[in-house]
Amino acid sequence: MKKEIFSYRRKIIQAGEIYHITQRAPGKEIIFVEDADYLNMLSLLKEWVKEFDIEIFSLCLMPNHYHLLLRINKPNLSQAMQSLNTTYAMRFNTKYKRKGHVFCGVYRASMCLDDLHFLGSSLYIHLNPQKAHLVEKAEDYRWSSINVFIHSETKSFVNKEFILQMVNEDLEKASSLYKEMLENYSKIKYDSILENSKAVVGFCKQIFRNLPKFLSKRLINKDFISKEVHLDEMIEEFKKKKRKNAPENKKAFLYLLEQLKSRGFNMSQIAKILNVSRPSLYNLTNKVEP
Repeated sequence: MKKEIFSYRRKIIQAGEIYHITQRAPGKEIIFVEDADYLNMLSLLKEWVKEFDIEIFSLCLMPNHYHLLLRINKPNLSQAMQSLNTTYAMRFNTKYKRKGHVFCGVYRASMCLDDLHFLGSSLYIHLNPQKAHLVEKAEDYRWSSINVFIHSETKSFVNKEFILQMVNEDLEKASSLYKEMLENYSKIKYDSILENSKAVVGFCKQIFRNLPKFLSKRLINKDFISKEVHLDEMIEEFKKKKRKNAPENKKAFLYLLEQLKSRGFNMSQIAKILNVSRPSLYNLTNKVEP
């Protein structure tokens, strides 16, 4: 089955997976008023990754929202995000003598299922300030991890090496190429992910056409983050089962269901793929213990 890149609202959070996280302020409110606020969040993130065993690959703090590209090593993303946002919000409200919500609702999380989505998300995140006309060039923005990427000697809690090795095995060359990619892809028109959850997907599809210009074929074909899941075989095996709701089949069904959802299929599409009626699918789902 062909793997698809996508963004989805219903989160399927699994340890070891990579997510593009976005969190915004309500309406047009500001969450970073002055330099000290940005520095406060960066300081929190530095300790946060240690406390919750999280790797951050790219980040960008914008005046009214932020982006994190990260991998969780434990199934604790909800607890981690609650801790980060609550701590920052309490400090922010105390400092500015205000009350009420600093952040708007629950964070958004889009799982990166392949290298293209992963690399594209990093580029998208770093281009955000330029697209918002906060700076002329992405590299001029102070509150993102961009300068960690384009200056290979810069040290940070951000794990730049994992993405840069996708570009070139020589990190200095990779940094130079990453900068070229930013300049090239900054010309692409795309929506804001805050307004259109599929914005990054569209961006990834556009950059894919020009990847051979920057990456060798060997690196393009290399699989850095994806885990091979033989969904076709699993689907066929499910179809053959006579007692699909038998207790011994529940765990396998739940895993299959999550894999299909994580690839952007809705329940109607999943029912069609598994060759069952929608009522039967919902019935099976309700009988599966979480």
